[in-house]
Amino acid sequence: MAKCSTKDATSLWEVIELTQFCTPEQTQASQWRRSWRAVTRWIAGREPAERKAKQESELRQLPELKLAHLVPEVDWSPVAMAFSQVLYQQGLEEHPVVFFITPPHGGHGSVVRHWAQQQGVSCLTMPTYQEISDGNLEWIACCEAQPVWALPTLERCFLRHTQGLQGVRELLERVLSGRMGRGVIGCDSWTYAYLQQVVGLDSAPVFTLQAMEGEQLAHYFASIVRTRQDAPVVYSTRTGNQVLVRSRHSKLAYKELQQLAAHCRGHLGIAWHYWRERLREPAESDGSKHFQGRSQELSQEPPQELWLLDALAEAELPAETGDVATLLLHTLLIHGGLEEQALGDVLPFSRHEVLNARLSLARQGLLCCHQGCWQVSPLSYASVRQLLASRNYLVDAL
Repeated sequence: MAKCSTKDATSLWEVIELTQFCTPEQTQASQWRRSWRAVTRWIAGREPAERKAKQESELRQLPELKLAHLVPEVDWSPVAMAFSQVLYQQGLEEHPVVFFITPPHGGHGSVVRHWAQQQGVSCLTMPTYQEISDGNLEWIACCEAQPVWALPTLERCFLRHTQGLQGVRELLERVLSGRMGRGVIGCDSWTYAYLQQVVGLDSAPVFTLQAMEGEQLAHYFASIVRTRQDAPVVYSTRTGNQVLVRSRHSKLAYKELQQLAAHCRGHLGIAWHYWRERLREPAESDGSKHFQGRSQELSQEPPQELWLLDALAEAELPAETGDVATLLLHTLLIHGGLEEQALGDVLPFSRHEVLNARLSLARQGLLCCHQGCWQVSPLSYASVRQLLASRNYLVDAL
């Protein structure tokens, strides 16, 4: 994607057409650094030493309850409101169907559910695994009684084999022709890329959330704790500098969070996972120590001190990742995650080979299980996407 020339640093929820999406500054440089780290590990067998302002051994993980309070789940309802406004401004409210897509962990399902709730619209009933696998079309007939509807997660309506595609083909044919009234479909960006090739979706408008730059990420992470009197001050373990804004009008260069934005291609859902996983607190309870880049506080009780580990530390793919593992990763992305039983149905390998590959990838931290579905873990997504692109696999547009 082309690089954006300008972005409003304080505008967090910018809903745009897919063709307008652009990655943050330094994204290409971030991909190059990731490739270089992989090469140096392959040659030298270890990361080159780097002097840091704070060593990880001096810090400890935050308790889960405290972490949930400091970094709550992303509230996607403002995106739904922005999406609704864009539909109204562009006169698309009477269009047969409009897509809203995001990459994995990007919140498209939540956005469409919020939109449906805000508009008083019902969500379609999702087909069961057995209905999809058998090519059963009865679930589609049940959807046609609603003049206006929403389908939050299209990736849950197909499996990549002959029978598993029958239902979604029929559904999209009826939707695109206007035979099912008007609706909004939420879809994983990888699923959208795949179905665009297999079925064809070019006639329907498609929207997404614009990528965030580092300053926008700083505004967001500061805003979620701004209402707390004991809002923490967060420092970079690499530089010792503060990484959050202190004012909406600050013009400081948010270098640390710009690197995070570039690494995550500007996707808040992925950046949220990095932020949450990399936050640490001092191992000692003494809060009176002063570190490089820390300014004196005039209050009697200094703010809580937190540290952010290197944003680029993540689960990395080994250089010798084989064909079975690679195709498994690609399949999981295309389907937005899969249950264990479905893996053997959509991959051209024995169940033993698939199980071995899945176990190995999970052991390396490249996969995680969420609500019964195996998916590419948030902290490995950037590396997996780069690997697939380098091997000429179909990748998403985001």
